[in-house]
Amino acid sequence: MSNHSWLEARFRLPTAQQGRALGRSLRRQGALKLMQQGPEMISLWSREDSLPGRLADLAAEHHLDPPRMQKIQAADPAQAWSSPRPIPLGPGLSMAPAWMGLAASKKILIIDPGTAFGAGDHPSTLLNLELLALLMDGRWGALPSGPAADVGAGTGVLALAIALKGAKPVLALDPDPASRRATARNQGLNPLAGPLVLFALADHRCLAGPCALVAANLPGPILKLAGPTMAQALVPGGWLVASGFRQEAGEDMACFFSELGLESQARRTEGGWLALALRK
Repeated sequence: MSNHSWLEARFRLPTAQQGRALGRSLRRQGALKLMQQGPEMISLWSREDSLPGRLADLAAEHHLDPPRMQKIQAADPAQAWSSPRPIPLGPGLSMAPAWMGLAASKKILIIDPGTAFGAGDHPSTLLNLELLALLMDGRWGALPSGPAADVGAGTGVLALAIALKGAKPVLALDPDPASRRATARNQGLNPLAGPLVLFALADHRCLAGPCALVAANLPGPILKLAGPTMAQALVPGGWLVASGFRQEAGEDMACFFSELGLESQARRTEGGWLALALRK
């Protein structure tokens, strides 16, 4: 039996009630399969050219962000969800935990969380990765030339995403020895991105720049501690993608970074968490 191409669309859900209403709309629009998983409604569709636009319009009607979408090759809809599939992060970038057995590629990151860090699927991490993917896809114009940095690297997932999608060298900083081990393990799992990442057992104070892009998924108080150094390290027109704080702290964080000369250009929310893309 030959494979066909299907489209999977994932919608973020602020509330369970909103999920039920969205599910009814998706069924009316012709979704082949629906599954609510935590803060997401996952849907499967027969591919057609107009579908991405229709689903984006449907999300807007329900006051949701546009869905994350990916193509799936399978013989039928039942098989499409019976085999491991990566998590779509943004244009041309997906992520899968190592236990799925998938191979790293130009579009797929493989992450082994080990025991000290998460699997990269916390909302604050996913939001940061989505903004990074959009940014490096040119959504808000071309990035300035220059290297990048990941402050508070953890598993190294943000650094590896920048290296894979942006094809640029990335300095990964973290003072925790467990982060050095986790990042090294994930560098080995991602042969296209791994060689571009340089890990340093250090905190934000080691960041001197000049950087075209800095990513940081850190709690709000630590972001404020590291903020002046990160802002100073950016070249004019450079970007900071910051996450790790709750949605209610968003305006305070945006004002804090504005005072450092970084203006918020885009934001993403999920499950009460917020990520900001800020430009110098």
